[in-house]
Amino acid sequence: MKKNYKIAYWLRTDIQHFAHVHHIYNTLGGVILTKNHKIYDHLKEKHPELAQDLYLVKNSTEAKKVMNGLDTKLVIYTGFQLIFWGYSVQVFHGASDKRYLLENKRILLYDLLLLPGQKHLDKIKSEYKLKNYKKFKKVGYPKFDKLIQNSFSIKPIFNNNNPTILYAPTWITAGTDTKLQFSDFGESSLPLWGERIIKAVAHKYNLIIKYHSRAYEAHTAIYEGIEKLIKDLKAEDTIKTFWDSNITEYMGQSDIMISDISAVCYEWFHTNRPIIYANPAPDHYKPSTDELSNTFAWQAGDVLYKEEDITKTIEVNLKEDSYKEIRNKLLNHSFHQPNGHATERQAKEIEFLYNKVKDYPKLRMVFHNIKVFIQDTVRQRKKKINER
Repeated sequence: MKKNYKIAYWLRTDIQHFAHVHHIYNTLGGVILTKNHKIYDHLKEKHPELAQDLYLVKNSTEAKKVMNGLDTKLVIYTGFQLIFWGYSVQVFHGASDKRYLLENKRILLYDLLLLPGQKHLDKIKSEYKLKNYKKFKKVGYPKFDKLIQNSFSIKPIFNNNNPTILYAPTWITAGTDTKLQFSDFGESSLPLWGERIIKAVAHKYNLIIKYHSRAYEAHTAIYEGIEKLIKDLKAEDTIKTFWDSNITEYMGQSDIMISDISAVCYEWFHTNRPIIYANPAPDHYKPSTDELSNTFAWQAGDVLYKEEDITKTIEVNLKEDSYKEIRNKLLNHSFHQPNGHATERQAKEIEFLYNKVKDYPKLRMVFHNIKVFIQDTVRQRKKKINER
């Protein structure tokens, strides 16, 4: 039975972010708000049980009106936004090596930050040189509690005994101003490796392609080309493509994962199975032992540089798991106590803050958010001055 806590969940950019608040909603209740039609339509179709608590709003102003009417006390964020209503809780949406954690000082404005593990805390301490870390709490990674506990049912995707490869590329970041953009498509391996991987495994292995939900119209030709290739190869029975809010079901029935520079690389470590990295910029990227590098996770598996290495690398990893020790080391460094009880720890911290502010009058809430808004405005102005 869900508790009737006055909590809101703000989902802005990706359906994947829902997986990071679903367990909180199931534990504490609340309402889910988004201005993204794709998120709204996906949740409405796949999670009809959310119907009464799911809101599609035009913008953050309308979201605030909804939350004001519901007397919302806390807002849970998975991305780095603030809509300046209620007390704010950041739960993050992964443990990626991407640089957004180091380039977004807005994280300092949240009232409570629930970190996946020590890696996040190390990066924050290194970048921001704070004096007080009391509002930063290591709780673990609730998204994978059910996988660790082996407590969710999986409907098999394939009806054969062939090994299954999961390919989970990150989103195509073309057009961004990232300093690490060495290819036309940023850190995503999909444009360079997607069709190559399909050709290499077709009719020999099962292949699940789990797309990142942040797809843009400018790149639809890539997805259309992949669907055409699967059809041309007559591989519809052994190669399946998916858009979904949660990857755990696909991980649960895969023997190896191929990814690139993505949070799913660290998530995969929970399975204790081999991982292969498809290099999105073979002339530039290589594995790194620098925790601040975007290829830090690449220590835990073989890296693909050439098309002819795909099949050989898969075969080697199916026979022998030679990266198990470093992979488990990175797992425990990235995720606090990966024992299947992260949801309980996370809910406990949220409840503690909620009980502290639940009786605050609306005027006090308003003053709190005016203060945060001013701090954010000052931060943005300083950033613009520094960029000149």
